[in-house]
Amino acid sequence: MAADRSGTQTPRRPRGRPPSPTARGAIMDAALELAAERGFQAATVEAIAARAGVGRNTIYRRWTSKEELMVAALRELSAELDEPAEGEDVYTVLLGMIRDFAGVFADPLFGRLLPGVIGELQRNPAFAEAWADGLVRPRREAMLEVLSRAAERGELRRDADVEQIADLLASPPFVRLLPLGLPPVTPRYAEELLETIWRGIAPVSDTAGGGV
Repeated sequence: MAADRSGTQTPRRPRGRPPSPTARGAIMDAALELAAERGFQAATVEAIAARAGVGRNTIYRRWTSKEELMVAALRELSAELDEPAEGEDVYTVLLGMIRDFAGVFADPLFGRLLPGVIGELQRNPAFAEAWADGLVRPRREAMLEVLSRAAERGELRRDADVEQIADLLASPPFVRLLPLGLPPVTPRYAEELLETIWRGIAPVSDTAGGGV
């Protein structure tokens, strides 16, 4: 559920991919499980196929490489940026987005996968390219589109830098998941983060009037 600043609850799409009995679902489940258990290097196409109970060709008919398969599985595990509903203000959209991000980053499976993802991004250019093309760029572009439209409607400050706002919204939950000894993500984290950012990006009339 997402809530606007009045506290009104609105239903949101469930996060992540529901369990699937299909070969595609079994393959992606196997890829994530093996990567979490043994690391990305050990999660070979052969091992994934054996865990999923399919042949290697079944995997290669759907994905051209292990890197593409891993990114597809991670994309469905993680959050999507919902399209704004008719008349929905940007604050409500952003709050729902941060809640979804925080929920993903608090997922124990994602936490087990994260160290391997970071390491693989550094040493595997093919995975880094697939990650950027299949996950990072599409979601960032969707976020920038939401922010740009909000700026055009006057819901953000006229001088707001949507690129920097996108960084501020997406990065903090990710950093909280790293093993750095930082405080955990709390149930109120999304509201607290957005309220802090909102003071710098909202129109003057909104911040002056105590919009949050």
